[in-house]
Amino acid sequence: MYIVRNSTKFLEALDALRGRGGGRGEVGLINLAGRLHEGHGSLINAASTLCDIVVVAIVCDQAQVDSKIVSASEFKDIAFCEQRKVSILYFPDPSELSPPQNTHTLVEQQQPAFRLPQIETQRLTNHLKLLNIVAPDILFFGEKQFFEFHSVRALIKDLHIKTRIARLPTVRHPDGTVVCRSIARMNALEREQAPILWETLKNVAHAIRCGAREFEKLEITANMALRQAGCSVIYFKVLDEGTLNAANTETVTYRIAGRVKLGACFVTDSLGLTL
Repeated sequence: MYIVRNSTKFLEALDALRGRGGGRGEVGLINLAGRLHEGHGSLINAASTLCDIVVVAIVCDQAQVDSKIVSASEFKDIAFCEQRKVSILYFPDPSELSPPQNTHTLVEQQQPAFRLPQIETQRLTNHLKLLNIVAPDILFFGEKQFFEFHSVRALIKDLHIKTRIARLPTVRHPDGTVVCRSIARMNALEREQAPILWETLKNVAHAIRCGAREFEKLEITANMALRQAGCSVIYFKVLDEGTLNAANTETVTYRIAGRVKLGACFVTDSLGLTL
C-alpha cells in the first residue's frame, strides 16, 4: 500500500500500480474524513471487488495537518487500510484542495426548498478537486451519507464528469443502529436508546406503505416518539428523494431522514422507500 500526501506523489504511485498491472486498471475512490470503522470497511471491500486500484482519500482540516508528524488517528487509519485491499492511502494537502484566497474555486450548490443540513461548500469543493486529481472510474458512497451523495451526484451530472457513482447500503449493528463513530462513544443508557431512530424511520415507512399521506402529521408523531425515548430531535423529515423537498401526494420515491442527539452524541440515519 502506498501512502502519499500530495498530488504529485499520488500520480507517481498510480502510474507505478498501473505499470505493475500491465494496463490502465479501473480506479475506485472513497473520500473520507478519517477515524475509519467497519462502515468504511464495507466501502473498501466493495471497491476492491469492482476495481483494480482502490484509493482511500482522507481529507483533514488544515489545523490538524502536520506533514512531519503521523497523528494517533492517522496511525489507526493506516493500520485499518493495511488490513484491507487499499492500493493508495492519500492524505491530500489541504492547500491543494483549497488554495488560500482563491474563492473562485469554491463550488456552490442549489439548495432544496426545505433546507436540511447540507454538505458544506468546502467539502463539495474537495470532492470536485479529488475527482480531478484521482480521475476515478467509480466514486463510492455509503447510504448513511445520503445528502452528501445526493449533492456529489448532482455535481458529477451537471459538470459531465465521467466518474460513475456507487451508493452502498448502510452498515448496521444487530439492533439496526447505524455503525458510526458516535455510537462507540455512548454510555450504556444512550446505547440502549440509540435504536429508536431506526425503529422510528421504519415505522414511518410502514405507515406510508399502508397509505398514510399526511406527512406533516407523520413527522410530528415521529418527533414525539423520539423525544419520549429521551432524544433531542435535530430534525425528522419525510422527503421526496429526487428533489429533497418535502414529500407530497405525487412522490413515489421517499427519503425518510432523521438526526437526534443522545447525551453529547449525534446519530444521523435515513431510509429510502419506493412505492
